[in-house]
Amino acid sequence: MSSDPPEEPADSVEPADPEPGVDETAEANGEEDRSYEERVLDELVPDIGVGDNEDEASATHDPDSEIEAEIEAEIEAETDAEDELSDALEEIDDDLLNAFVGIVVSIKAGILLISIGLLVIGFRDMLTIGGALIAVGCLAFARAAQRYVTHERAETQADGDNNGSDDTAESGRNG
Repeated sequence: MSSDPPEEPADSVEPADPEPGVDETAEANGEEDRSYEERVLDELVPDIGVGDNEDEASATHDPDSEIEAEIEAEIEAETDAEDELSDALEEIDDDLLNAFVGIVVSIKAGILLISIGLLVIGFRDMLTIGGALIAVGCLAFARAAQRYVTHERAETQADGDNNGSDDTAESGRNG
């Protein structure tokens, strides 16, 4: 006795089951050439119409025009923001703008130089080059602080001159 199952006669072979996901109505409608994912997507995601009547909405619905309208609205909003920014920058005093830009650039340069100096020392063991980069970064921070203090003193002095008070201007020069 062997453990093999008994063989069935050849005339009792059943036809193979269709694919698990393909129904006969899809084959009758000519959808057998569509992928399983496309059929499932069509079943799960309903058609979304705009308006009360779906037939009218699908006939007049143009996705390209909606996308173009959205893009035009975004461009208009960005243009308005740029106009507001340029108007705001025109209102700023030139000395204040120059001081701000100089301070920001000095601080960013200081951060960059110190970071690179630490990386050069840590990964390449080049103490001289890394130390020099750190020193230049610290000088950039010092320059930013010096610009800030100079601008603050000039503003304080200008405010004192505008008020007609000499005491404020003298205390700014002495302090």
